[in-house]
Amino acid sequence: MELIVVPPTYFDVVDSYNIRMRPKHPYGKPDKNLAWKQWVQMVNILSSEMGIKVKFTDPQPNLYDMAFACDPGLWINDIFIASNFWAKPRQPEAEYFKAWFRNQGIQVMELSPDAYFEGGDCLFADNKLLIGWGNNRTNQQGILEIKKVLEPRGVPVIPIRRITEEFYHLNSVMAHYPSVGILAYYSPAFEIDTRKIIESNFPSAKIFALSNDEAMRHHPAFGDEYIYSYTLNSIERNGKVIMPYCSSKLHEFLSDAGLRVIVPESGSSEFERSGGSYRCLTMIHNKTK
Repeated sequence: MELIVVPPTYFDVVDSYNIRMRPKHPYGKPDKNLAWKQWVQMVNILSSEMGIKVKFTDPQPNLYDMAFACDPGLWINDIFIASNFWAKPRQPEAEYFKAWFRNQGIQVMELSPDAYFEGGDCLFADNKLLIGWGNNRTNQQGILEIKKVLEPRGVPVIPIRRITEEFYHLNSVMAHYPSVGILAYYSPAFEIDTRKIIESNFPSAKIFALSNDEAMRHHPAFGDEYIYSYTLNSIERNGKVIMPYCSSKLHEFLSDAGLRVIVPESGSSEFERSGGSYRCLTMIHNKTK
C-alpha cells in the first residue's frame, strides 16, 4: 500500500466552510507547532508501524487546507480523477495535484464544471467505490460522471446520501477495515436505508453502526465541548488501525476482530479544528484486485 501526504507548512484555519472551522472561536485556531508534531507522529506510525509506503508532495503558500491530501481527488489504479471543489478557497489544490500526477506519468481525468466531486467523499472497499453525496461537495452530477469513468473499468460505484452537512465527507463518518472485513459508519449522518445499501453490496462484511455514544465525546482540546470525535477518519492496514479516538465499545469490537488499535498520544486535535484527522491527511492509492 502507498499513499501521499502534504506537510502542514502553511496549515491554518482562516475561513469557515464547514461547521468545525471556527477561526474566531476560543478553540478554533490550531497550534502550528503541535500540528507538526501530530503530523510527524502520524507519518512515522504509517510508515514504521503499519508498513505503508509514504510519498510526499509539496505544500503551497496560502493553501491552508492542502495538508488534507485526501480531498483533491481519487487515485485508483493508473488514473487520478481530480476533484471539483465546492469551496472556492480549496479549488487551486486540485491543480497542483493534477500537475504532480502528470509528472508521475499517471493519467489525469477531469469532470465537467457542474459536477462537484471531492476525494474525501470516496471509500474504496472490495473493488467497489462507496461515494457520499449531499447538497454541497459531491453532488448527483458528480456521481454520474464518476460512474462513467469507473464502471466501464470494472469498479461499481455505490452512492450513499449524507443527510447533514455537518459530516460533509464520507470518510469522516464511514471506515473500512480491510484486514478483517469490517465496515463501520456513524448512522445519524446517513439516510435510514444506508445499512440495507451496505448489506446488499457487501454481503460478507461485518457491519458496526456507531451511535452518539461511540462517535461523540467531551473533547479535552476543545474545552470539553461535546463534539464528534473523528474516530472513523481512520486508516487500517496489516491488522493495525490508526484513529484519533476510540470508544471502549468500538475498541472491544475491533480488538475482538483481530485488529490492533493505535491512538497516537499527541492525537489530531489541531487538524480537527479544520474538520479532519488522519484519513483526511492522506491520499491512498486504491488498487483493484
